[in-house]
Amino acid sequence: MTAETPATGPASSALEGVRVLDLTHQVAGPSATLALAYMGADVVKVVTPGSRDSYDALPFYLNNASKRSIALDLKSEEGRARLYELAEVADVCIENFGPGVAERLGVTYEKLKERNPAIIFAQIKGFAEETKFRDYPAFDPIAQAYSGASSITGAADGVPMRPGPDLGDTGTGMVVTSGILAALYQRTRTGEGQHIRIAMADQIATFMRIHYAWPIGMGRATPRFGNNAPFTRPTGPSDVYPCAPFGPNDYVHIHCGNDRQWARMAEAIGRPELATDERFATEDARAENSEALDAIIIEWCSTKSKYEAMETLGSAGVPAGAVRDTMDIIQDEDLRERGIIVPVPHETLGEVPLVGWPIRMSGSRNVVKAPPRPGEHTEEVFEEWLGATRAAARG
Repeated sequence: MTAETPATGPASSALEGVRVLDLTHQVAGPSATLALAYMGADVVKVVTPGSRDSYDALPFYLNNASKRSIALDLKSEEGRARLYELAEVADVCIENFGPGVAERLGVTYEKLKERNPAIIFAQIKGFAEETKFRDYPAFDPIAQAYSGASSITGAADGVPMRPGPDLGDTGTGMVVTSGILAALYQRTRTGEGQHIRIAMADQIATFMRIHYAWPIGMGRATPRFGNNAPFTRPTGPSDVYPCAPFGPNDYVHIHCGNDRQWARMAEAIGRPELATDERFATEDARAENSEALDAIIIEWCSTKSKYEAMETLGSAGVPAGAVRDTMDIIQDEDLRERGIIVPVPHETLGEVPLVGWPIRMSGSRNVVKAPPRPGEHTEEVFEEWLGATRAAARG
């Protein structure tokens, strides 16, 4: 079954006709090929013959929508030979095997380039191959720790903590996707493919740009700020505040970034006199009197739900957001109507809400399809990509 996300342009997709060989697993690699599939590329996921367990696991299902699947044993000469045939007509091949696996399997840029100089070969690793850690295994939390993300996350007096979103996995997938798209564009001028490499630890380090203001400007490492803004100059109010009925996620995050926003907030909560109160009139004063300030905000928020607080402040021009949990998100009707959350069927799990593609383009559409069963399209792909004669030669 296919669920089409809303589009204002023609029926075609941006990457229609682009062929992608997907040798990825876990999350980082599949995130990249998922993005390409949502934008219309023909993404063919290669799995080991007879595999089934991954299909019944939700992580697989959530990361492999809109793809097709073929079964190939890359440890066999025949399986590699068939992969090389597909690579001859592919536009992109991407892998995120563990260190050294691609080389052992013979799936390298050099091997594929011999057969197809126009192929774009992308690799995702935990650590860059130029470093002494190149052979170390790495998952998202390892990359987040090494890149510095964990060091700035958590309470000021608490331990380093892994940020919740998959900055190392999905974040790296999104960044390598931009490299693949750039390489496809460059190929229209040069006719040549290229080798793209990205390390999760390197990528997360680039997500930390604003946080380098501390070591650059103040000569010390960026501290942990909890829910406050990690700026070198404190501001406020900037935190999460409890709201009625005081459940585990009944909070609103408020961030007043300047004096103008604070004046608007004081008016919105019915305390206009606080805008000129010498304890709170300036950013520095609010930072010095943060406990007294927070007590006032907590008192006001306790009379509101998190959505009431968000709407009251947001409509007044004050940055505020209700803290929503994952159940709130997948059940959000607005997200479903706009195709950000797309329900698709699963043989054993029933309806599964998949995360769609957030970019809207006036000239193309995004299509979200249920993920394939492992090896479901083996014969179909070989016939379409290689032609009936070569497909039949598989024996």
